[in-house]
Amino acid sequence: MQIFLGYFVWGLMLAAPLWWLSWRFRLRYWLPRLRSRLLRRTLHLPSQLQPLVIRGKRRHGGRGGVL
Repeated sequence: MQIFLGYFVWGLMLAAPLWWLSWRFRLRYWLPRLRSRLLRRTLHLPSQLQPLVIRGKRRHGGRGGVL
């Protein structure tokens, strides 16, 4: 019984600050969003379209227009 109470007290001492940190930083709000971003699939284009795509950049034409 003495060992159980010792582990129980240490468990409370460790769990209380962890609970407070998770409450303070709103982990129940952020963890599902981070998890979904990590598990999001990447888009794989067919090999015919690979040369047409420049990631994150726009291509400008000679007259200043956007292609």
